[in-house]
Amino acid sequence: MNSFFDISTQEKRERFLLIAVGIMLFFVVVPFCYSYFSTSISRLNEQKNKLDNDIKKLETEVKDEKHIKERLTELGQQSLPQGELAKSQYQNWLSDTAGSAGLRERKIDSGTEGTIKDFYKKYTFKLTCKGTLEQVAEFLRRFHKTNYLHLIRKISPTPSKNSNLMDIVITIEAVSVTKAQIGRTLRVFDKELLKITPDEKIILDEIKTRNLFTAYTPPRPVLPPVQPPPPPQRPPQLYQAPYCFVGTIVESEGKKQVWIDHRVTGKQYRLYEGESFRLEGVDCLIEKIDFDRIHVEADKQKFTIRSGKSFADYD
Repeated sequence: MNSFFDISTQEKRERFLLIAVGIMLFFVVVPFCYSYFSTSISRLNEQKNKLDNDIKKLETEVKDEKHIKERLTELGQQSLPQGELAKSQYQNWLSDTAGSAGLRERKIDSGTEGTIKDFYKKYTFKLTCKGTLEQVAEFLRRFHKTNYLHLIRKISPTPSKNSNLMDIVITIEAVSVTKAQIGRTLRVFDKELLKITPDEKIILDEIKTRNLFTAYTPPRPVLPPVQPPPPPQRPPQLYQAPYCFVGTIVESEGKKQVWIDHRVTGKQYRLYEGESFRLEGVDCLIEKIDFDRIHVEADKQKFTIRSGKSFADYD
């Protein structure tokens, strides 16, 4: 018997029992330890991933906050100043801009403070004046080229009974950013910016001819010049053409055939499509035969001759 399984003595039985217990413990403890440590590692990985996500979120919030601050600083340069200074300076700018555009009898209602948000205050102004459509267009050009935080909400033009000028009411909204520097004056833009470009001049010239109070009639499209039709193709001038006649058109061997009678030479030709004959040294190719006419190419020109007609009577 194998000595490993020999349990004849007390000592050998105890040793065998210890080995058996050790094997059982191995198969119980090892899976438990593996499960325990793998679960712990998985939890640690989850915590790590959560922390990584929290860090990325915080980094994004910091970047967004930095971008917002930079944007507010940039907008602060375009906004109206803070406080009562904002209304008075912008009101003066509106009056000067309307005057430089040619608008007359200007009256500006002082800006009323509207919605107050976390980052800005909104003011509403109303410009009442008289002027032409061209002058209104020039005012709008200057208004939009000056890059303030403002916009036009409404324009109400009304025709005047006793004048060529319109009565005009323009409603404007402007914003003062709360981050704008206190005591700062309204930004002054370079006069070069307000110069009329060639493209703008074309637009302003077009507006001069418009009438807001009549239906718009678009200009007639400029049509390209009409090209005269090409001159009709004529066969070569042949003296014998009036004496060369297209005779009978028949069907021979399943194909159409034309009989041509040359009365000067006395020759008669019986030709299928694709065949030719010579008339005063010019090759005349029979391109196609219809039931009442033939199509001929001579000297790189094409023409049609009806049955019973001469080569001088072509279509």
